[in-house]
Amino acid sequence: MIRVVTLVGLMGAGKTTVAKRLAKRWAHAGWRAVDLDREIERRAKKKIPAIFAEDGEAAFRALEADTLRAVLALDHVIVATGGGAPCQPGAMDAILAAGPAVWLDAPAALLAERAVAGGGRPLLDGLDRDAAAAKLEEQRAARGAHYARADVTVDASRGPAASVDDIVAALIWRASTP
Repeated sequence: MIRVVTLVGLMGAGKTTVAKRLAKRWAHAGWRAVDLDREIERRAKKKIPAIFAEDGEAAFRALEADTLRAVLALDHVIVATGGGAPCQPGAMDAILAAGPAVWLDAPAALLAERAVAGGGRPLLDGLDRDAAAAKLEEQRAARGAHYARADVTVDASRGPAASVDDIVAALIWRASTP
């Protein structure tokens, strides 16, 4: 029985939105969404841009790793990770041990458009859409091997509703395949 579903992928892929929609679909069974970044902010009592600015990326990553371990121990959660969370040492192993992982993927230009429009992305601060897309392509090259370990890859370019449908279909197929 599945107790955790973890969404991975680059910023702008829609992990938080998809997690909320999937949890809503499964609410009758007691599922809920956990946004790893929001949980980090709750534990740190400050926003992620402030953590980066005041404490640095290494401190953020340590807090992220501790928080990830804690949320993966919960039951009936859809975890929306930050883009770098699955790439930390041992993180993808822990994610896969907790339940299926889903890579939400889309072209870098679309991800950049979404991420820049949404704001609050310390790693893209000051970048226009083209520079953000180039940065996201670099991240895909660096992080892709981690994301590719996911059990399911979903084309997130079609939007959150389609992503949720694709995830449900893939998980049902996986459960029914010997």
